[in-house]
Amino acid sequence: MSLVTDTEPALIAFDWGTSAQRAWLLGRDGEILAARDAGRGLLTTTEDVDLRDPRARAAAYESAFRQACGDWLTAYPGLPALASGMVGSAQGWTDSGYRTVPAALDFPSLVPVSHRDGVLHLVPGLRIPSGENPGDVIRGEETQLVGALDTLGHPGGPLTLVLPGTHSKWVRVEDGLVTGFTTAMTGELYGLLIAHGILARTAADPVADDAAFSRGLAAGRRSRGLATEAFGGRPLVLDGVLAPESLPDYLSGVLIADEVSHLLRDSDDHVVLCGANALCRRYAAALADRGVEATVLSEEITARGLWRIATAAGLLDDRLERTLKP
Repeated sequence: MSLVTDTEPALIAFDWGTSAQRAWLLGRDGEILAARDAGRGLLTTTEDVDLRDPRARAAAYESAFRQACGDWLTAYPGLPALASGMVGSAQGWTDSGYRTVPAALDFPSLVPVSHRDGVLHLVPGLRIPSGENPGDVIRGEETQLVGALDTLGHPGGPLTLVLPGTHSKWVRVEDGLVTGFTTAMTGELYGLLIAHGILARTAADPVADDAAFSRGLAAGRRSRGLATEAFGGRPLVLDGVLAPESLPDYLSGVLIADEVSHLLRDSDDHVVLCGANALCRRYAAALADRGVEATVLSEEITARGLWRIATAAGLLDDRLERTLKP
């Protein structure tokens, strides 16, 4: 018989989103033993697949799953696996559903998906039902929240966490309970504006320009409206005030400042940022511009969150029990 030790793999963890797919091989204490960024998100995985055909969809996801971690499954048979993100959406491998906010971040029920090498467990998302106002959804970021709160030592009282990305999330947590959240399509708007339309024709290949970003922040702060300030980048280039290659950073500043101005609460004197370092740095600058201090956590907290969820669900205990059997 073989024993699971602190240095042996105990969990395969996936952050499987719309455009990205990250996988980690984690030890029993949650340490990252290996990490991979396969880039096979939902869009790539389901390309040329009839999403109305559940068998074809399942086959596509299992193939992508094996491409990402097949060698881990071979080397460590029976290793439990856990995934969050769009892999659990209606267009994913299996719909893992949502939990309605307010909700604790304990995730007592995971959704199992059988495959030829075992079972992949999916984490459900969070939702705010639509009523007089549109609702909202989180899928994948809930694991970041678990990891962030664990890293921060589970602080009590109200806390605002901002998860920048394609669809940025502003989440309110109090004593471990998610009380509400709001999504901003800032990253997606940036991608669309910089790739299509008049600003795309005005801009050149981007170069880092902190001054242009700060100028965009100032424009967004005094905003005459997002559509107006975004267009302002074009005359700045035409007048020679802004270099074409600096327009992307200017636009980034305008969009982030607009998001912050709408979603930052008067009571927020401190915010926790979780995500890619470069993007968090931009949000921290926008928050500092409004006198708000930010604590920045690495996006690797997603792996920590997945490990915490797997531990609470007993997945690691199940692995240990199996390895102890003669």
